Amino acid sequence: MLSSLFVNVCIFVTFLFFSGVLSKKYVIGSRPLTLPVKINSGLLFGLYGMILMNYSFPVGPHVISDMRHLTVVVIGVYMGWLPALLCSVVLGIGRIALYGWSPAALIACLGMLVVGLLCAYISTFSWSRLFKMNMMNLVSMAVIFVTLSLNLDNMTTVMRYYPTQLIISVIACLFLYVITEHIDSSNVLFAQLEKRATTDHLTQLNNLRQFEWSLHNEMAGAKLRSENLSLLSIDIDHFKLVNDTYGHAAGDEVLRDLGKILLAQARPIGIVSRNGGEEFTVLLPNCSSALAIATAEKIRKAVQANVFKLPALSQKKLRITVSIGAATYPADTEATETENALVELADKALYQAKNSGRNKVCSASVLELRPAHIVER
Repeated sequence: MLSSLFVNVCIFVTFLFFSGVLSKKYVIGSRPLTLPVKINSGLLFGLYGMILMNYSFPVGPHVISDMRHLTVVVIGVYMGWLPALLCSVVLGIGRIALYGWSPAALIACLGMLVVGLLCAYISTFSWSRLFKMNMMNLVSMAVIFVTLSLNLDNMTTVMRYYPTQLIISVIACLFLYVITEHIDSSNVLFAQLEKRATTDHLTQLNNLRQFEWSLHNEMAGAKLRSENLSLLSIDIDHFKLVNDTYGHAAGDEVLRDLGKILLAQARPIGIVSRNGGEEFTVLLPNCSSALAIATAEKIRKAVQANVFKLPALSQKKLRITVSIGAATYPADTEATETENALVELADKALYQAKNSGRNKVCSASVLELRPAHIVER
């Protein structure tokens, strides 16, 4: 019995680490769970419990014992009431499917459904995860005691096995809590590192690295599907003057607010990035040249109309403008050219907008054939 219970715990720990790898980009509590995630989690942990049943030990005719209830406990604590219910249903059906139909199997099946209902109910309370897990475990063991008593009809036999199972279950529950919290903490750190690697710390937009990755993927998709891909290159006019006049803290406020404007105006398809300094880009998948110019003009007008507040300077307010260059694949580039050509054309269009007076939108399709003069930003 001891060896079987120990094997149950070891196998379940392996399952938890496997689940942690599957959910590497998911952080518990970071966002509401979608229905597919809940259903898949419940079914997956139900499968784990069925595997644990293969390592059960017999305690009487048609009666087995193991740690399968801990799968319901863990999924209930970390994923909510629906996965806990689904997991218990899978375990109940699995008990009959694996070991055949009998009155004892029916009682065990009903007992597991009761465990699922109770764990689902406990999961709705705003207790700590440790307290919830221990409560679910103890309640589940109480249900298991009842099912064993009904199936064995011999309290001496029940007490020969149950105390040991209870003690191991309590210890295993605490051990599994530590393991699961460690996995969740690792996923939190992974998500933070991934975000820092791809996100601009000031504006929370994509950074240059993420922009390049998005551009590469979107260009490959555009070529594969014979679609358009447009790029807007955006630069704040006279931004150096903002920093020199009001300070870099004020400049940072302007950059943050501009990022919000770009996100709002580029929705729903635009991929907005801050490529460095006062340089921003908006990548527009499956967007024609005409639509890209219209989007750029909408952005330009929104920025011009916006009043940028500087809280650090006694409610000081200022207005800024942006110059925008637009380029579209394949209309403005050769079909065989890489994404670098699209970036170069958008930059040339941007310089054209600056050279012709700023606060303008210029398209690569109407660029002059002479090299653009680089102007002070």
